[in-house]
Amino acid sequence: MVVSGLLCNLAIVIIAGCGAGMPVRVLPKGGTTVSASVGGPIVSGKSPTGIIPYLTAGTAHGVTNDVTVHANAHLLMSAFAVLGVDAGLSGRALKGDGWVPEITIAGRALLFTDFQSIGSTRLYPDLAATLSWELATDVCAYAGSHVTFQWRPSATFVSPMIGIQFPLSDKFSLQTELIWQASNVNTQSGIFEGASTIGTTGSFGGFLAGVYTL
Repeated sequence: MVVSGLLCNLAIVIIAGCGAGMPVRVLPKGGTTVSASVGGPIVSGKSPTGIIPYLTAGTAHGVTNDVTVHANAHLLMSAFAVLGVDAGLSGRALKGDGWVPEITIAGRALLFTDFQSIGSTRLYPDLAATLSWELATDVCAYAGSHVTFQWRPSATFVSPMIGIQFPLSDKFSLQTELIWQASNVNTQSGIFEGASTIGTTGSFGGFLAGVYTL
């Protein structure tokens, strides 16, 4: 089955990497953004950039001042005739104040299918917690982690990350992120053959995203 084999080979990229798939902080009520992200595992000695590219594009909307919904299309998957999408929501658990971080809790579901059969469809629940600090007007540093669940075979992927988001204009901002994808999984063998592992586990990755406010 196409999806089954593809996800086994690209699990670190697809499952544990998110880019700008979820907002760092919730949006104000009625606020809407669109975003695009590129990035993935950083593999030394590879040309031209050393990054295995993974592309996503999506949107987020503030339902209330404390709850934001978001959805993304996983564009790289279309090259393999696979539909990849995710959708979920983020909620503000604690409002930031000075050095007290803002805490954002998020949940989403990632769906991949090649439309061949129900057995080839994969659904991955993902939970995330992000702590963010406002360093200057609209400049936000953050740290947190994703926990992604796989049912067949049973597995859990823990992916801590750090990043910063900063404005280039009133409407447009950039987001850069470093992530230790699947930090709890031995990745010395397989598609990356340990090239981007930290120690013997996970995959060191980087993302660059643009976020535009409508």
